[in-house]
Amino acid sequence: MAPAVTGVVLAGGDSHRMGRDKAFLEFAGLPLVRHVIEALRPACVDLMVVTKTPLRYASLGVRVVTDADPRRAALVGLCTGLRAVATPLAFVAACDLPHLSAGVVTWMTSLARGYDAVVPWAGGRWHPLHAVYATSALAALERRLAAGGLRMSEVLGELRVRRIEEAELAVLSPGLETLRNINTPEDYSSLKAHGAGRTPKSGTDPIPS
Repeated sequence: MAPAVTGVVLAGGDSHRMGRDKAFLEFAGLPLVRHVIEALRPACVDLMVVTKTPLRYASLGVRVVTDADPRRAALVGLCTGLRAVATPLAFVAACDLPHLSAGVVTWMTSLARGYDAVVPWAGGRWHPLHAVYATSALAALERRLAAGGLRMSEVLGELRVRRIEEAELAVLSPGLETLRNINTPEDYSSLKAHGAGRTPKSGTDPIPS
């Protein structure tokens, strides 16, 4: 049996390149954060949103965890989320992944045994906000945070990481669409232009055997 996993959506960024809150940009009739939640739902036993502005997310129908740390960094949100997780594993996702795949989430979770994290490597870089983390890794992450280290790429160097290669991921997500995030107005315009007629996620992505 696969270990239980909690879905953790990080919504603590300032969206400075977008110029407005990315989480609530609409795509296919739903805000981006809702697409992420619905993709995680079939793969997770619990769901939460981690944010510095909890009232904005109160209507989403999932647990909202307040990140009171004034520092705006992915590691801060990650540690806040892992402290609130009761399962052995967490799938941590940014709030702006409109094509996040439930099948990929389940597959990545199945690879986590013996590792602190399962993280894709694509385009010459890590994708730490589309990744599985063992809650047992929290102590190491907090030590890094306390030492002032905020760069996720450096943090991963201290963990036992199962690296997901592009070719592996492309089997379940052609074009690596599951990793696609929305950072700029141009990204959002492209998403809408290529997503015309797309229906909201149903949570029925194929799950590999």
